[in-house]
Amino acid sequence: MLSSGANFLITFLLLKYAGNESVVMFGVAMTLSLIFLSFQRTIVLIPFNLKEDKCSKVRVIEFLSCSFFLLVLFMMLILISTYFVFPSQEQWLLAPALFAFLFMHETFRYLFMVSKLYFLPVLVSAILMFTLAASLLFDGVSIKLLINTYLCLFSLELIVIAIYIVFKKAHTDEQQWDIFFWFRDTRNLLNRNVQSISQLLLVHSPFLLVSALYPATVSSILFIARSVFQPVQILIKSVEAIDQRKLASIKDDAQIFVKSLFKKYIVISFVASSLCLLIAVYLFPIVYADQAVPQLNDLLFWAGILICLSCSRSVEMLLVKNNMYKRMNSSYLLSGLGVSSLLLLNLVLHLQVSLSFYIFIGWLFLAMTYYLIVIKGLFHE
Repeated sequence: MLSSGANFLITFLLLKYAGNESVVMFGVAMTLSLIFLSFQRTIVLIPFNLKEDKCSKVRVIEFLSCSFFLLVLFMMLILISTYFVFPSQEQWLLAPALFAFLFMHETFRYLFMVSKLYFLPVLVSAILMFTLAASLLFDGVSIKLLINTYLCLFSLELIVIAIYIVFKKAHTDEQQWDIFFWFRDTRNLLNRNVQSISQLLLVHSPFLLVSALYPATVSSILFIARSVFQPVQILIKSVEAIDQRKLASIKDDAQIFVKSLFKKYIVISFVASSLCLLIAVYLFPIVYADQAVPQLNDLLFWAGILICLSCSRSVEMLLVKNNMYKRMNSSYLLSGLGVSSLLLLNLVLHLQVSLSFYIFIGWLFLAMTYYLIVIKGLFHE
C-alpha cells in the first residue's frame, strides 16, 4: 500500500512542479516496468506462492535463482529500449531504476510474507515515502532524485535477501537445489509467457498506445486517473498473495473457495475504490489546474476497472492451479484486442468518448467471462 501511495505522490509532485511531460515520462517508465513485472508474476511469483514447500531453503534458493535471471534479462531489454527513446541519460535511466526497485520489492514481499521479517517490505516503502516528503524541503522531486532513491532501495533489499539466505537453516530431509527448477517444465513456462503477453494487451498496451498517438495532456490525465486507484490494486495483490497460499493447500472444493473469493474481492475493491474516488474528487480541484484534472466519469470508470480487475484475480488463481491457461489467455486476448481497436477507432473518427470508458469495457468483458467460468460452473477446458 505504501509503495502505491508513493507512486501516486510522485505523479502528483511531477505534475505540480514539473508539468505534463514529466508525468508522461514517469507513466511510460512505470508502464514499461509493469509489463516486465507481469512476466515475473506469471513465471515465478504465483507458481512459487502456490507451492506447498515454499518455505524450504531449497525452494527459496530456486525461487531467487530464477528471479535474478529474469531481473538481468529484463534489465538489459529495458536499457536497450529506453536508450534509443529518451534523449538524455537522466530520462533513459529512470525506467531501469524504477523496474529494478519494483522487481526486487515484489521478490522481497513474496519471500518474507509469512516469515518474522514480514514488516521489512513495509519499512522499505515507508523509506520511499519519507524520502519524497523530505525532498520537498529542498529541491522537490526530480528525475535524478527518483533514480538515486530507487537504486538505493534496490541495493538495500538485495543485501537483506543475501543475508537472509546465508543464515536460513535447511531441513535435513531437503533435496539438492536446482537453479533451473522453474525452467524445467517447458510447457508450463510457455503457457506462463503467453499469459503475460495476453495480459499485456489489456493491462499495459492501452497506455503505450495512448502515449504514442494522443497528446501529452490526454496521456497524463489517463496516468493520473489510474494512479489514484493503484492502492486498490496493491491491496488486492496483498490479499491475493495470502489467498494463493491457502489455495495451495486445498485439495478438494477449490472452486467453492474461489467463488467466495470472487465475492470478497468485489466487496473489498468496491469499498477501497470508493474511498480513493472521494479523495480524488476532493483533492484534485484544489491542487491541479483544470486541464489536468480527470473528469468525474473518468474516475468512475477507473473505479469500475479496479473492481473488475480485483474479482478477476481470484479466478486466475484457480485457472493457474489447474493449468487452464488456454481459457485465461484467450479471454485476455479478446479483451485487449477489443480495447486497442476501440482506441484506434476513437482516434480515426475523432469521437468525443472517454478513453477510460474503452478500457473499462475490456475489463468488464473479462470479469463477466470469468464469472461464467467459475461462478456458473463453465470450468472445464
